Amino acid sequence: MSAPLMKLRFQLSVAIVTRRAWAGLPICTRVLVECGHRIKAFDRFRKMGLLRLFLATLVVVSHLGIDFHGWNVGVWAVVIFYMLAGHVVAKLWSRRPSGNFVTSLGWFYKDRALRIFPLYFAALLVSGLVWALGAQSYFLSKPPGLTDWLSNLTVVPLNFYMWTGIDRFSLVPPAWSLGAELQFYLLLPFLMLWPRLAMLAAAGSLLVFSFAQLGWLNTDIYGYRLLVGVLFIFLSGAIIEKPSAAGYAALIALWFILLSYVVILEVEGVRRFFDFEVAMGYLIGFPLIVAISKVRLVGSWNKLQSHAGSMSYGVFVFHFPMIWIVEMYNLPSAFRILPVMLGSVLLAAIFHYALERPVWRKLRKKLPESSPTEGKRAAGASADA
Repeated sequence: MSAPLMKLRFQLSVAIVTRRAWAGLPICTRVLVECGHRIKAFDRFRKMGLLRLFLATLVVVSHLGIDFHGWNVGVWAVVIFYMLAGHVVAKLWSRRPSGNFVTSLGWFYKDRALRIFPLYFAALLVSGLVWALGAQSYFLSKPPGLTDWLSNLTVVPLNFYMWTGIDRFSLVPPAWSLGAELQFYLLLPFLMLWPRLAMLAAAGSLLVFSFAQLGWLNTDIYGYRLLVGVLFIFLSGAIIEKPSAAGYAALIALWFILLSYVVILEVEGVRRFFDFEVAMGYLIGFPLIVAISKVRLVGSWNKLQSHAGSMSYGVFVFHFPMIWIVEMYNLPSAFRILPVMLGSVLLAAIFHYALERPVWRKLRKKLPESSPTEGKRAAGASADA
């Protein structure tokens, strides 16, 4: 069969699959919305600790140079982290202890700062010590100035490393994604207050993402790194938390579009960093978060996932200093993953229980059993939040 005929046959197949998917969209929407309402009954058990630790492990694996059939699994993990962040903070905002917007805004920003910065600053300290001991890395290759130190301390500027060159002195290299996450946190209360603004922002972000996937904009920067191109992924997580027929219909439609896109990329052999991985992250993350949200964990399993959630963020921020340490000792690549993971988990545990939890107990306000926006809720902020 000639190449033009094969291409035409493929395009017809994609069209048929897409048409059947759209025909089943109303049924899928009703099923997922019903699942969403059922999830509400298990609100206390909706924790993602095991998933978060698994995703953090994928990030570590990718930074050790391990891939899956040439695909960067760390990108999958980051995209799912984006979605999880939207899912968690939408829930957190709905449980805010005050109905006053300004008061709620201050509470929310303080809560997010207490969630992000204690372990992050601890990771800065550990990485700084490793750097002082002579660690060699691209991420430590620039003599730091005042701007570099301020960027590392405030995080958000790290998201714009592609223009500032701050990645040449980044003590926590994965923190560029924390920069995108913090920008989302700054916007979220306003997006939740004005749903139409959220819809416009999501549509605009999806448009930027589409231009990036087509190669009209830099695919890596605008389709993965910057908030302007991934805001819709964060908001997808928020929609999962707040199920509605229209919201789920939009997510399912987007899921099928991305599925068709991935098939086209594979058939056509197109490869732009990280077009396939970002789309796959969304394809995996959406059904995975919906499914795990329905799971009711009790007893030892609930404790296990809680501890896993407590370790996940620490593994994310501490694994690079561990990588630099094993590189200083010239440990063969095949033997690096075990000491890096064990060291990261150990540092995460030490600083979580010695620093993070005491700070939370003193400064992080527990959520009330009831909020102005949603009736009865379980008390306390989880490690996943």
